[in-house]
Amino acid sequence: MATQSRQTVALVDLGVTDQRDLPTTRVTAALRRLDGLTLLEWCIRRLSESTLIETIVVTGPPQYRELISNTGLCNARWMPSAQPTPARRALELSQRLNADWIVFASPLCPFTDPTLIDRLVSRGWSDPVADFVGFISNNHPDFSLQSLGLVCEMCSASAIEKLQIEKLLDEPLDVPEIVRSNPSLFLPKWIPLPQELNHQSLRFQMQNESDWDRAESYLEAAGDDLSWQRLAKVAERNVTLT
Repeated sequence: MATQSRQTVALVDLGVTDQRDLPTTRVTAALRRLDGLTLLEWCIRRLSESTLIETIVVTGPPQYRELISNTGLCNARWMPSAQPTPARRALELSQRLNADWIVFASPLCPFTDPTLIDRLVSRGWSDPVADFVGFISNNHPDFSLQSLGLVCEMCSASAIEKLQIEKLLDEPLDVPEIVRSNPSLFLPKWIPLPQELNHQSLRFQMQNESDWDRAESYLEAAGDDLSWQRLAKVAERNVTLT
């Protein structure tokens, strides 16, 4: 079991990242149902399968409470925040929970893989001076891991505090994106993406209707085995057939 000095929190932020977005854009998508469960429920259940995450937190503006009241949060905690940006919300919750590491999980990625999360967390624990831990595609450096939708990214609490020092808290971006955009300020540690996932055609993030159709076909084909290995094979077969 993780010690207190290794307090690792998974954060699912339902707030907007772009102030031009409608306030409920992300939360509305997160509460849409896939095979009987909302995307938020899928996300939380996958995070719950990690053996190294101690606390799962769902945050967003206080007025979202009614919108999420009818969804199953399982063992996750609803901790609203009135802070206007993802970085400010992350800083507030990191301090409230006395976290050492924050794993940033997207509510639009129902297939996030718990074994890849554990690999991420283990790497951070083994290198406490790191500010950021993430996966990288050696074959395709510009490959969007956000679109892949199977992996998370993790930042140390000290890195989030550094955002305040560097006056980056008001950036309208997710925290990992801010960190990656300022390589001179933060020390990253990269994990090679499994070779089976090094295909730009793979996509498990839910953003448009095609993604929903694709996800439903993945669930039908994969059955109870939703490991990243099985999903990669199913997705590759679908690409071959199309």
